[in-house]
Amino acid sequence: MAKTAVGLVVGATVGLAGLGGYWQNLFKAAGGEDDSEDIALFTHADNQLHCMDRELRHPCVKELRAFLEQREDDETKSAALKCIEDVLSQSDDYWVLKNMTHLLLDLDTNDHVFDVTGRGNEFVMIGIEYAKKLMEHEECLKDFDEKDSLECRCVPLYGKVSTLKYKNAGMVEEARELFQKLQKLEWKGQKNQYPAGEAIGWDHFLHTPQIWVPGLRSQPIWPRELWPQLPICSKLEENFPTIQEEVQKSLAPGNEELYKDAYRFLYAEGEWSRILLYHGRKFTEECETAFPKTCALLKQWLPSKPGLPWTSDQNEQVMILKMKVGTDTETHSGPANNILNIHLGISGLEGAKLFIANETYGWEEGKVIAWDGSYDHRVHCLDCKEDRIIMMVRYMHPEMSPAHYKGHLKTHFEDIPVEMQ
Repeated sequence: MAKTAVGLVVGATVGLAGLGGYWQNLFKAAGGEDDSEDIALFTHADNQLHCMDRELRHPCVKELRAFLEQREDDETKSAALKCIEDVLSQSDDYWVLKNMTHLLLDLDTNDHVFDVTGRGNEFVMIGIEYAKKLMEHEECLKDFDEKDSLECRCVPLYGKVSTLKYKNAGMVEEARELFQKLQKLEWKGQKNQYPAGEAIGWDHFLHTPQIWVPGLRSQPIWPRELWPQLPICSKLEENFPTIQEEVQKSLAPGNEELYKDAYRFLYAEGEWSRILLYHGRKFTEECETAFPKTCALLKQWLPSKPGLPWTSDQNEQVMILKMKVGTDTETHSGPANNILNIHLGISGLEGAKLFIANETYGWEEGKVIAWDGSYDHRVHCLDCKEDRIIMMVRYMHPEMSPAHYKGHLKTHFEDIPVEMQ
């Protein structure tokens, strides 16, 4: 299977003819035509995918397209379900399993596709079955040997995705069963050996990031008594008038283009947009031009730990977030347990709700709430009186130190300097 998987990676850029006999036969058996132009429902060319580093080629295109065009037709639905069920039962190909997982669970598309009729419908449930089969595949499991533990490994990623899909479908017991199964996972590889509980380091059912840094304080909310470890919290409150002034200017008529779609895949109705001020260790043009005073302050505070590698491009980040009335996100969580979210309430806060690890919170004007974004969370503005505006600072966990990188070569985001390894 390894040769087939490699062939499929290459084939993703050369069309059906380069995909090898296995994929070609599977595609034909699923009802597809031998046509390199019709092997994907969604493409980058049509601006339908947000994951820019991969294509989403898959079988059952004909049946799935017919279903999406005629969702109310039982015959087309049955044909689509039969096709994806047949592929699930017949295929052990890594890239087939991975791409079908991404497709059916709406992981790559900008808009909700298969879960718009309900988070627990047949297509989503079959997508989870693809994810489960993927997590048992040797190509997925060997990440425990081939990738550093500070990188995003296959099993923790799709384990997190699947448990969240179950939770959003209201299937809590199924989510808990999968969580407990993954907690017990052991790995005895050629390079690494992990006993149960160490292959995947999750410490709570509501705390399942794909990247786990051991030894960090783990709690959903960081109260004020811990703010000496998070100096940016007090600084944001002290400088609220300056930040508020520039945010209000950004909301004035004529500045609508400053706000770009944010996390479109996390909500079906409403609108959520943002202005990025700091990303990838760089202050943005918008920060410099539309928020010059705020930007000058941020440059004094970030990065919080110069020289320490990031696990993710989100390790430290600043944005202004605008959520329109009527928007409701699904439950989700951040990529790593070394990233805290620092929120500063600005305006439109009445009725807005933040749910973290099944507890409900709100925002106050000029006040900060500090919390761990790697816990399950959800935001909604269903009861808002006006658009909710906040500043969000993603901030490196204060306990991160050079010791956390000892014995590691790289993180998901970057190589670790030799002197820290």
